[in-house]
Amino acid sequence: MIKIDIISGFLGSGKTTLVKKLLQVHQNEKVVLIENEFGDIGIDGELVERDGFEVFEISSGCICCIMQKDFVHLLNRIVKEFQPERIIIEPTGISILSEIIDILRKPEFATLFQINSLVTVVDSVNYLKQFEVFGEFFEDQISNASVLILSKSQCVDSQTLAKISKSLRELNQDAEIINKNWDVLTPEELKELLDMQANLDLSDILHTDFKPCSENEFDALALKTSRSYSQEELEQILSLLSQPQYGQVLRGKGFLKSSQGFWDFSYTNGQFTVTESKFKSSSKLCLIGKNLREQEIRDLFKVKSGGLFSWLKF
Repeated sequence: MIKIDIISGFLGSGKTTLVKKLLQVHQNEKVVLIENEFGDIGIDGELVERDGFEVFEISSGCICCIMQKDFVHLLNRIVKEFQPERIIIEPTGISILSEIIDILRKPEFATLFQINSLVTVVDSVNYLKQFEVFGEFFEDQISNASVLILSKSQCVDSQTLAKISKSLRELNQDAEIINKNWDVLTPEELKELLDMQANLDLSDILHTDFKPCSENEFDALALKTSRSYSQEELEQILSLLSQPQYGQVLRGKGFLKSSQGFWDFSYTNGQFTVTESKFKSSSKLCLIGKNLREQEIRDLFKVKSGGLFSWLKF
């Protein structure tokens, strides 16, 4: 049977970073990645493809609801055409984990797939604050996980880590909690992350009535532009995104032109990084949040009317 590993986690928690590390240590296996993008422009999939891995993207919606038929069709295609040993699934940051588990347990997949691990990534910097707002949503991802791995643990103090662990343990008494700095995780520890539980007990999956991706709880904006940005200009733009006139921007990723190449940027809840890219790309970005203000964001990035701007509601 084909092993299925699901790497879930809220917006900006670090899922793609972890997936890239996992793909590196499983290079000797025939592995396929299914990347579910929250907007209609692929960002995460391209980041992984740059490292030479096989990536299949499903965009413009979540595989747990809007894109469920596409997800089932893709799974059947992968089995038929690629016959991998392992499929790693990275859902959008607003997907419902229990719904994805239910899809994979359909009778048609009973003899094809073994759900091998349910890894939920928890953002050490933002979790406690975000839990106050999205508690019911977090409950599904955390309660149904077999492994809870904290990202950015080196960025918070031991008291904060203890509070996070206490909160996680209240929702899930059985999952392994890993709070080690990812930079010092050994290849053996990363391999064990997916295979530490031989047989998962899926008899008591928690289902939530809160379905943010199918009830218009979030907005997504995708933008393409030929404009060039200096590092200082891009950092200034990203520093302003947390202001209320742009809506509540929770997550952003993109590749934007510089005078001599491209910038990669990542934005999570007011924190951001801008790094020089070694790769050529089309210039694009995607933002996700609540009550996003299209025109104001467009003006902020100085995109002319000829730029492609698309609006999605999840």
